[in-house]
Amino acid sequence: MADSSGSYAGFDDIPPSALTASHLVADHDVAARIAQGHNLLRRGVQDRTAVARFVMDLTEWSARSRDLLAERFVDRRVADTYATVAEPFVVPTASDRVEVQVDLLHRQLRHQVEWLERLRLTIPDREQPASAGEEARLARKPASRRSVAVLATTASSFAAAVVGAVARATGILPVVVEDHPSDRRSLVRAAQETLPTNAIAVIVLEAPDEDPTRPSASSLLALGYAAGALGAKDVIAVSPSSMTLGRELADFATVVMERGDGWRHQLESLLAEAGFTASAVVSSIRRS
Repeated sequence: MADSSGSYAGFDDIPPSALTASHLVADHDVAARIAQGHNLLRRGVQDRTAVARFVMDLTEWSARSRDLLAERFVDRRVADTYATVAEPFVVPTASDRVEVQVDLLHRQLRHQVEWLERLRLTIPDREQPASAGEEARLARKPASRRSVAVLATTASSFAAAVVGAVARATGILPVVVEDHPSDRRSLVRAAQETLPTNAIAVIVLEAPDEDPTRPSASSLLALGYAAGALGAKDVIAVSPSSMTLGRELADFATVVMERGDGWRHQLESLLAEAGFTASAVVSSIRRS
């Protein structure tokens, strides 16, 4: 808890403030901003066109982060302090080499992400609304009663096969979070609205049309969001055998969908390690 001077040990530049939502919700939302920031840092930027796009996305990410802090903290000074960290935003000189421009953008982004990470550490010690007690109680459920969510960028046969495999392995229908481009709603926005805070997330890694060997940017963004919101240990990635998995997948349990049922058995084992089996669900239902 903040002391009477309003300082947290080691976080003197972070203002004290009560939360407008529970610890659980505030932590989830700030973690999501951090995850998206790390995804931006991992993005490959190879040419000047990509630099221009990166500038736009970084600017939008910073603005949304500031808006979130204004919404989740009672005292507006938290959002204002973040704004002083994010601004003034220095746009790279177009005549500089691409790698020089990217380095400048990365340093600014990394500075903001690190500040948000420090802020997140203070959340458990902040006051939360009185109504948050019931929410926290409902969140503390036995592992067998947790949710399983499948995140997919399309309603493809590949995604449908993963949903079916999860349902058979666990005995419950997973929460399905899909991209909705017709509604102008991204996969991450859909996840922010519907991903349960105590879920195990299964991310369907789908490739863009132009390169079937790599995960799409949307898939990787969903992966990063889920890792930030739930923790990497509660995320499983499923990819087609034609896809080459890079370093961005090193921290996650992965399943490669090959011919036969071997991948289904592997996914079932990973879900069982997390406490999800069809028999466990049946037993839990009988007890309740």
